[in-house]
Amino acid sequence: MVTMTEAVGPRLEDLARQDVPVAAWCQACGHHKVLPAGPLLERLDRRTAVAAVARRLSCSACGSRRIETRPHYAGLGVVAGHRWHGE
Repeated sequence: MVTMTEAVGPRLEDLARQDVPVAAWCQACGHHKVLPAGPLLERLDRRTAVAAVARRLSCSACGSRRIETRPHYAGLGVVAGHRWHGE
């Protein structure tokens, strides 16, 4: 199994440096939330891949651990078929 720091993609430290939050979606119920990178850095290694952050999360609405995480670049609109409320 690939560790959280060996996973491919942007790292938490990259997002924090650019002031870009992490978007998290529950694949079970569709609940979503934007998480600031700073508090995640307090809990996780700075080299953690953003996609691997999902392994440490559970949905606050339904409790599912089927979570997907990506950088939340504001202004890009719909990313990977997910729609934010109000868009």
